[in-house]
Amino acid sequence: MAPAGGIEAGYAALHYGADAIYLGLRRFSARADAENFDLEELDRVTAYAHSLKPARRVFVALNTLMLQHEVAEVVDLIAAVADIGVDALIVQDLGIYRIAHKHFPRLRLHASTQMAIHNLEGAQVLRDMGFARVTLARELTLDEIREIAADAGVETEFFAHGALCYSYSGLCLFSSLTVGRSGNRGRCAYMCRDRFRLPDGSGSGSFAFSMKDLAVPDEIEELRASGVSSLKIEGRKKSPLYVAATVNYYRKLLDGTLPAGERRACEADIQTIFSRPWTNLHLRNRLNPQVIDVEFVGHRGTPVGRVERVLRTDGKSWLRFKTDRPVERHDGLQVDVPGMDKPFGFGVDMLRMPAGSHRERAGRIFMAPAGSTVEVALPPDSPRIPENAVVYCSSSQDTKRRYPYARPKPGSFRRRHALHIALHVRKDSLEAVAEDADGGRASETIAGPFSPARDAHATETAARKAFDKTGDTRFSLSKLDVDNPDRLFVPVSALNDLRRNVLAQLDKEIAGRFDRHVAAVQQAVSADAPRKAESKSEPRWSLKTDRFEHLAAFQLDDWESVNEVVLAIERIPPKKLLGELDALAAIIGRDRIRLALPMITRSHERAFLQEQLGALRSAGWTRWEAANPSAWRFLGSEFKDLSADWSIYVMNATAARQVLDMGASRVTLSPEDGIENLRALLGACGALATVVVYQDTPLFIADNCVRANLDGACPGPGRCKSEPLSMESSHGDHVIALDRGCRTVVIGELALGWGAQIPQLVAAGARSFRADFLYRTYEPRAVAEIWRTLRAGRAVPRTHVGNFDRGLM
Repeated sequence: MAPAGGIEAGYAALHYGADAIYLGLRRFSARADAENFDLEELDRVTAYAHSLKPARRVFVALNTLMLQHEVAEVVDLIAAVADIGVDALIVQDLGIYRIAHKHFPRLRLHASTQMAIHNLEGAQVLRDMGFARVTLARELTLDEIREIAADAGVETEFFAHGALCYSYSGLCLFSSLTVGRSGNRGRCAYMCRDRFRLPDGSGSGSFAFSMKDLAVPDEIEELRASGVSSLKIEGRKKSPLYVAATVNYYRKLLDGTLPAGERRACEADIQTIFSRPWTNLHLRNRLNPQVIDVEFVGHRGTPVGRVERVLRTDGKSWLRFKTDRPVERHDGLQVDVPGMDKPFGFGVDMLRMPAGSHRERAGRIFMAPAGSTVEVALPPDSPRIPENAVVYCSSSQDTKRRYPYARPKPGSFRRRHALHIALHVRKDSLEAVAEDADGGRASETIAGPFSPARDAHATETAARKAFDKTGDTRFSLSKLDVDNPDRLFVPVSALNDLRRNVLAQLDKEIAGRFDRHVAAVQQAVSADAPRKAESKSEPRWSLKTDRFEHLAAFQLDDWESVNEVVLAIERIPPKKLLGELDALAAIIGRDRIRLALPMITRSHERAFLQEQLGALRSAGWTRWEAANPSAWRFLGSEFKDLSADWSIYVMNATAARQVLDMGASRVTLSPEDGIENLRALLGACGALATVVVYQDTPLFIADNCVRANLDGACPGPGRCKSEPLSMESSHGDHVIALDRGCRTVVIGELALGWGAQIPQLVAAGARSFRADFLYRTYEPRAVAEIWRTLRAGRAVPRTHVGNFDRGLM
């Protein structure tokens, strides 16, 4: 499955053997900065893909979170996409899922990797919801992929090549809470590609979170054998040339038609177009420390030699190296220069062979073959280039010439309704009845008289030619029945007039049918609001923590103001967990305690969670919180009361209704939301929605250990340095990286705090508030003081408000 950021990339992918392409529209695409498609382009590329032999498939990614005011627009888009006849919709938002699943049942649904499905249980939950395919988290190992593909009962898809996010996809809030550009809205500012310095201030820092590119050519056969349904190439912001070269490479690998020599050439082609260093991520090692490119960021290229020297002649600086591949004018070269964020790049404007070369005449040339020693003129502002530095080819004219692709003639493909035309010829009238496969019907009549024909077959032949001429309409003739019992003659002009009239009438009928359906769906979705609970006069307050000791300084007055304590059970041994729960229950009662399942539970963590759940169930605990779809499977039906945490994203009332219909009693609104959308949600949900007003929001949640990445080695589980790692980006963003058992959670130096905003939230309809004390180690007195400040509706010092005022982009 190949990316199509625009229609040309789609054609390139199909030309080089993609079985399917996935693409985004101009709105609601997780790659909002890509070229993307309008509906007319989508119609063209879908019809073209379906016309190929064998037919190819087109998947539309509507894989961002939907705000409340956007619901009507999304309904219109889903209706249009379904009408065009695409093969699947890729979604993240549960509101979009609900609209498509309920009102467009013929539209196949795929779960985006933005849903962070990382275990068998999560895939099974989505299967039961009606998803046909699940795109798995990139962080998985081969064994985990095999397990899910074998036992989930749903198609699986896995990324094989392309850019990587540091965080689990869908769980990165760094860009959103720092600069207001949400990755969950397709507006990521790529904060992970920034340079970060450690607190001692030594050196210029490193790219601690900048991932290499995923590439799994050596694992292709194992992935095929795993039972994965689709291998996916990332790259909707990449060029058609990149798509062509990458699809060509993996198509030939899958087909077994790529000999070793050609394989290396294909890899070099991809690398000259766009490539960071490659990694197979965690397929073979979930603790792989070699996944970050700490020294440089951005496109590197393919290695072609090493710097022999830089010399000064003819008033210019010339870089000399021996090239491993042909080099020609207008190629691009890059060299790693210490101290620079990106490799130093320059075009090959002047190329020459040095004196004493084997050529007949040394001097300036247009092209040098592989194995040549060449000199390339450097730009006047070039930095000092060290000898023996690697020279990369970052743009190749030869590569650009080698990947032509076929494009259909403009206007030659669009979705067409197959028509059955029944033509009734009588002496005094000519009637055409047109029907399409979806039940559309129209009829038109032209008055006679019509006289006997010399050749009755000529009438039928003329009718077929006339009705075959559907032109740029949405129709194509599939069947024509001519009922002409009196063997009458009909002029061609009459047949053409009749065709135009009946097709116009049918077109109007189909458009009306579509509009009526969309209007009915809009009305149904508007009415599909949560069944709002009665709002109490006094707000309800809850507190969430991952450490019992955080609550040690609470006094009786503090406990009286706590309606509920939510305890994150992650990593707490069952015996300790039960003992401390009993102690807490003695203070506030069992009915005021809720237990939160982890956001991430990989296969190696499953047994521990199941042991916890077994012990808790046996002890009679029945109130839970879900942070990932897998929680529904882990808990089964054995829960009295289930709430959903913010990572079960609810940014529209339709998503809220879906989560509640799945058995949740309450939803938690996203910390990346803003007051305008919160106002609309709270108006619909009221006390059913909890607003988090204090939180160390995880900016990254990653199974990529930052310390191992920086050190280039992993000491092994249990032997890591576990103290928090403070870091500062080149833009002045201060963050703290926390080790959570070979998982990295990055939080901001400042917590999210909406204490001063509580009156606005109450006025908007909020009746349930929560304060989180997770990840960071707090002094118990600080927790109590923050709690009291929030309860008084005041701002907590050293906090930020995130997107509260500015809203989401």
